[in-house]
Amino acid sequence: MAAAGLLRAINRSGSSGFMHLKNSAEERIEIVASDFVSITKGFDYNGNHPRISLLSQCIALALARSGSVSYKSSLLVSLALALLTEVFPLLCIYNKVLEFPEENWTAVLDEIKHHLSSVIFKEAGAITGAFCNQYASADECSRSTVENLIWDYCQEVYLWHRQAKVTLVGRGDKLIREMEKIAKSAFLMVVVFALGVTKHRLDTRTNRDTQLEVSVRILVSFSCMEYFRRMRLPEYMDTIRAVIVSVQEHESACVAFGESIPSYNDLINHNGPLHLQKVEYTWSADEVQTARIIFYMRVIPTCVDRLPASVFKKVVAPIMFLYMGHPNGKVARYSHSVFVAFVSSGKDPSQDERVLLKEQLLFYYIQRSLEGYPGITPFEGMASGVAAIVRHLPAGSPAIFYCIHSLVEKATSLSCSVSSHDSDLWKNWEGELEPSKKVLDLLLRLLALVDIQVLPSLMKLLAQLVVQLPVSGRDMLLNQLYQQIAESDDVIRKPALVSWLQSLLYLSSQDTDKRKPQLVGKTASHEIVDSISLNRISARL
Repeated sequence: MAAAGLLRAINRSGSSGFMHLKNSAEERIEIVASDFVSITKGFDYNGNHPRISLLSQCIALALARSGSVSYKSSLLVSLALALLTEVFPLLCIYNKVLEFPEENWTAVLDEIKHHLSSVIFKEAGAITGAFCNQYASADECSRSTVENLIWDYCQEVYLWHRQAKVTLVGRGDKLIREMEKIAKSAFLMVVVFALGVTKHRLDTRTNRDTQLEVSVRILVSFSCMEYFRRMRLPEYMDTIRAVIVSVQEHESACVAFGESIPSYNDLINHNGPLHLQKVEYTWSADEVQTARIIFYMRVIPTCVDRLPASVFKKVVAPIMFLYMGHPNGKVARYSHSVFVAFVSSGKDPSQDERVLLKEQLLFYYIQRSLEGYPGITPFEGMASGVAAIVRHLPAGSPAIFYCIHSLVEKATSLSCSVSSHDSDLWKNWEGELEPSKKVLDLLLRLLALVDIQVLPSLMKLLAQLVVQLPVSGRDMLLNQLYQQIAESDDVIRKPALVSWLQSLLYLSSQDTDKRKPQLVGKTASHEIVDSISLNRISARL
């Protein structure tokens, strides 16, 4: 510490006349750091050795407070170990939580609170800065060493924090909150370090394979720490952009990232220590795991074009369908966005395989989406998926016909479950009818999206649905149809839609109560309100 104090004074003076003293002070610190590194190489150091722990803290604080220090490999490794075991000792804390009986958790909580108020934790930013400065001047071997330490730490934190939350939830919530204060700061350290890595590893001086490997490992590490992200950091976004640019243009990197997703079995089963197997586990309630999967769901659409269909089918699709059933609508929407991205993709060399997989996945996608609607399935997510299906699948695909038929069946089922005697409810399509109205609106939008080969089938199914509705509900729907067709500028399908609407109006006029559809709207004429004049409607459309 005396050498560090001297070094700090020299750096603050700004004088170049003390270089011999500065060199001497740096050499002394390096000797101590080298001894520390040599000691810790002999065993799995985790911060549980008091004397070594004190030495590690002294080295870290000395380097953090000394200002500029020349690069030495031992200093870089010492700072990395200090950050992972002394500044952010999460692995040690997890071990105590999971190994100690519940009556000892109070002692662990007191220990965490003491650490949060300690000097070493308060200097986390300065120590991270010193670490990144050393990394910037390091050689390739030393960089790889500390990178692996950081990335492995992220995965360990993810695995152990999941287990700790499962163990503590409902019994040690305060302990969880205090642990996560350390974890949030650790996340910031990882982000700052990762940004430094992108600046020094993703340039022309580094070979392409190394760049791709580093990029994938950064993404995987970020996914592991995603649960602890509580704010939108510019450094975080800059790092994500840098690595995605590197990954998305190379199939091998996309495959490596895709295959790093936890398996389906790992997601639905809690594979923790044996003494935790009795703890009740629900995959959808695992917030740490869910945050990680959301990260993958956000990144995969950016590289899905380079992801082979076989990998998507084996690795991504099971997870995508699982999380479509997540009770949190925001999470489920991310799954729908992955489906949309895949259906919209088309740069795979084996186009036939990809098209075939799209059609295969569509059947289960529609089934799973409609099973959870309303309630679990977010309508916006399902609507975007349906729109992608009709836009990007081959014209006349049987899968599109299945999609439309299923939507009509769902709309019919939802409408039939509501009493036909409540005219006010049907007139406004609110309350119980809102889910049905959303599906009907989607079907009406499809009139302008589906291929001409599919349009007749859609019109037929819609007509069968409309004429079965109570008169008050049917009137509003016909009015909406009239306005939609009147405003259309599609010269190819508009004549067919006009003829179809005329027929639909005629069928509606034959209702047993002899009421005529009330096509009241800004674009509807007085003649339409008074009587059904098919020639007049045709002329206005």
